Amino acid sequence: MSVARGSVSLATGAELARTLHVRPGLGVAAHVMQGEGLEIVRIRVERPAVIVVDRGIKTVKPARGGAVRALPGQVLLLAGGHTVDFHNRITDGERYEARWLMFGGTVLDDPYYLATAQRQSSADAPEVAPPPARVLRRVPDGLAEAFERARHGLAPDPSRPEAVVRQQMLEVAHWLLAAGMVLRVPPDDARVSARIRAMLSARLDGEWSSDAIARSLAMSEATLRRRLAAEGVTLRELIADVRMASALVLLQATSRPVSEIASAVGYDSPSRFAVRFRGRFGFAPTAVRGHARAV
Repeated sequence: MSVARGSVSLATGAELARTLHVRPGLGVAAHVMQGEGLEIVRIRVERPAVIVVDRGIKTVKPARGGAVRALPGQVLLLAGGHTVDFHNRITDGERYEARWLMFGGTVLDDPYYLATAQRQSSADAPEVAPPPARVLRRVPDGLAEAFERARHGLAPDPSRPEAVVRQQMLEVAHWLLAAGMVLRVPPDDARVSARIRAMLSARLDGEWSSDAIARSLAMSEATLRRRLAAEGVTLRELIADVRMASALVLLQATSRPVSEIASAVGYDSPSRFAVRFRGRFGFAPTAVRGHARAV
């Protein structure tokens, strides 16, 4: 794909649609579209991510630190392991649109990448953790092309070896490294809430009782409640938050009906799901797609 210097082209033709591809351990590729400008608060981003903004303006506000804004043709980098607020604005009267790559745990542990990143960090400055969000305003052609290869590589295709997809993801990481931006796997989060998030994300539609979760964590229900209280969250809030965050992604990056998404995240009643979704985000599920289609 030919890309003008300093910009990233908009996906065209048949690609102009919501998509979501996951290869466990390697990464996630998403083509996100919103029909309305929305402010989305308190989203946990677990893994490093690269976001190409195609239409509209994206602002990321970390829990700590200043906000970072990306215009069309610019790239946002999220460090992973942070909770952030997103503000996706529509500027052309049509939609907000962006493409995501999220890096799995088996990519950035590549020895050559780690050694190269270490040498660059040592030469440029003392070792410090990257900020939660950064923007790359001028995007090299090579990075734009590598980004698209990796995005397509994550699509389901049994003929494409995982080793090849891993190298495609690493190519993106090396292009970012050449631009002075290191991606690092965030340290393991030892909090009980983080362990529960990972457990729930693997089976969103499961019947998650406090007893079942406590047994999976090898602790009593009383200990579970006490540990979560110390982290400032209840189990009910945590389960709802994981389900709603996953539903948001499915609304942004797939064309599945709202009723089907409700079922996928554990709600038999679409209307109950819609109430819970509005309570979490402040807008209806249909607002993400910019119309009032019934559930």
